[in-house]
Amino acid sequence: MQDGGKNMLQFPYPNGKHANYAHDVSEQLHSYNRLIRQGRISECIDLLEDMERKGLLDMDKVYHARFFNVCKSQKAIKEAFRFFKLVPNPTLSTFNMLMSVCASSKDSEGAFQVLRLVQEAGLKADCKLYTTLITTCAKSGKVDAMFEVFHEMVNAGIEPNVHTYGALIDGCAKAGQVAKAFGAYGIMRSKNVKPDRVVFNALITACGQSGAVDRAFDVLAEMNAEVHPVDPDHITIGALMKACANAGQVDRAREVYKMIHKYNIKGTPEVYTIAINCCSQTGDWEFACSVYDDMTKKGVIPDEVFLSALIDFAGHAGKVEAAFEILQEAKNQGISVGIISYSSLMGACSNAKNWQKALELYEHMKSIKLKPTVSTMNALITALCDGDQLPKTMEVLSDMKSLGLCPNTITYSILLVACERKDDVEVGLMLLSQAKEDGVIPNLVMFKCIIGMCSRRYEKARTLNEHVLSFNSGRPQIENKWTSLALMVYREAIVAGTIPTVEVVSKVLGCLQLPYNADIRERLVENLGVSADALKRSNLCSLIDGFGEYDPRAFSLLEEAASFGIVPCVSFKEIPVVVDARKLEIHTAKVSLSFQHATIC
Repeated sequence: MQDGGKNMLQFPYPNGKHANYAHDVSEQLHSYNRLIRQGRISECIDLLEDMERKGLLDMDKVYHARFFNVCKSQKAIKEAFRFFKLVPNPTLSTFNMLMSVCASSKDSEGAFQVLRLVQEAGLKADCKLYTTLITTCAKSGKVDAMFEVFHEMVNAGIEPNVHTYGALIDGCAKAGQVAKAFGAYGIMRSKNVKPDRVVFNALITACGQSGAVDRAFDVLAEMNAEVHPVDPDHITIGALMKACANAGQVDRAREVYKMIHKYNIKGTPEVYTIAINCCSQTGDWEFACSVYDDMTKKGVIPDEVFLSALIDFAGHAGKVEAAFEILQEAKNQGISVGIISYSSLMGACSNAKNWQKALELYEHMKSIKLKPTVSTMNALITALCDGDQLPKTMEVLSDMKSLGLCPNTITYSILLVACERKDDVEVGLMLLSQAKEDGVIPNLVMFKCIIGMCSRRYEKARTLNEHVLSFNSGRPQIENKWTSLALMVYREAIVAGTIPTVEVVSKVLGCLQLPYNADIRERLVENLGVSADALKRSNLCSLIDGFGEYDPRAFSLLEEAASFGIVPCVSFKEIPVVVDARKLEIHTAKVSLSFQHATIC
C-alpha cells in the first residue's frame, strides 16, 4: 500500500484479475444481506467462509443476531455452529444466541456442546444460558438431564430466576411428571421467587397430563390468592379445559370456558379449538356453535385447525350441511382454507354416511386443483363403500394412483370389507393382489375378509352336496378351491406374523368340515376297514359320529392355534378331559371336542 492511502490494498484472484479491497468487501456483504433476507443461510455461510479464506471477512460488519434468528426459524443447527466458528472473540451473548438455536431445534446434544464451549472459552455461564439449556432438555423430554443442569447451575453460584423454574416445571408438565413439577415449584417458593402466570400455567398443564384435575383447580385458586392476584389468560383456560376433558369432566370444562367472558379474554384460535374438542365428547352442537359465535364477536380469525375441529364435530353430529356452510363462510371471509379443512369436511361426509356429498366435494376439489391426501381419499372411499358404491370406489382407487397417492393398509382394508359385505370375492382377490403389488402388507382385516368369503362359498358347496371330498390318499380329504384358498391365505397370515382371531380360525376349520350324509358315512366306514356290526360293538372312537367330521388337517391347525394362544390348550393328562366350549366359535368347539374324543379313544 502506497503512502497517503491513495491505492487500496489489492488482492489477486485466481484468474489474474485484481479488485479493490473495499469495493469487493462491500459487494460481498451486499450479497450476504440479500441471501439472509431470502433465508438462504447455507449459501450465506459459504459466502462468509469464502471471504474468510481470502482475508476479506470482518465479522463486526455482520449482524450476528439476525443470522441466529433465521437459524432458529429454520432449526438450522449445523449452519449456526459454522457461523459461530467464524466469530473471532465470541461473547456470552454470542453463546446465548447459539444456545437459543439449539433450544428451538430441541437439540440437547448441541446445547451441552455450547456449554462446553463456554467453559473452554474461560467464560462463566449466566442464568440465561443455563435456563435456555434447561428449556432445551425440557423440549427433548430429558427430565433428569434438566434437573442435573439445574443443580449444576446452583452449585456454580448462579441464582435461578422465575424463568428457570418455569422451564423446569414446563419440562415436567410435558413429560407428565406432576410430582417433579410441584417439587420444582416448592423449591421456587422456598427461595422466595414469585411465580408468574407462565409457572402457574405449566403447573396446571402438568396436572392435566396426569389426570389430577382437582389439583389443577387448586393451582387456579393459588393464582387468585396471591398478594397481587394473577388473572388467568387463554393458556390457563385451555390447560384447565384439557385437564377436565382428560378426566371426562366435560360439564366442568364448559364452566371453565365461561371464564373467557368473566376475565374478558380474547385469546387465540387454540383455546376455542380446545373448547370444541371438549364438547365433541357429548355431541353438544349448540355449544360448539356458541363457541364459534364467541370467537367471531371477539374478532379472533379462525385458523385451519379450528375450522377442521368444528367441521369434524359437525360431521359426527350429523350436520353435514352445516359443515359445508362453515367452510363456505370461512372462504367468504377471506380465510385461507386448505387441504386440512377439506379433509375434515370429507371426514364429516364419511361419518354421516353421505356418499353423495362426499363425491360432490371430491369433484369440487378437482375443479379447484386441490390435491387430496391419502386420508382424504380414504374418507371418500369409506363413504362410497358405506353407500354400497363399490364400482365407483374402484374408480377412486384408480384416481389415487394417477394423482401420485399411494393407497395404504387402511385403503385396502376399507375396500376388502366392502367386498366381503357384497360377497364379491373376485374383486376382493384382485384387491389383495394389488395391495401386495403396491407394497402394502396385508393385515388381519384383509385376511379375514377373504377367508370369510371362502368360508361362505365352501359351506354352500357342502350344503348342496357338491363334490368336495376325495379318498385318493386313502383318507378323507377336502378338495375344494375355496378351502384351498382359505388355507393359503391363512398360512400367508401366519407366515407374515399376523396372529388370527378365534373367529378366523373357526372359519378356516369350517372349510375343512366333511359333508355329512349316509353315502359318505359308508365310504368312511369302508376306508376304516371295519364292518358296521363290529363298529357298533367296539369302543373304537372315530370321527364318524359326534359333532361332525373334519379333514385331518383341522386337528393340526387347531394345535397350531393353541400354540399361538388363540384357543385354549387342552390337557389330556388328566381325566376327565375338560374343554370349555362356551367361548369358542362353532367350528373351533366342534373340532376341539372331536379331537378330545379321538385322543381319548
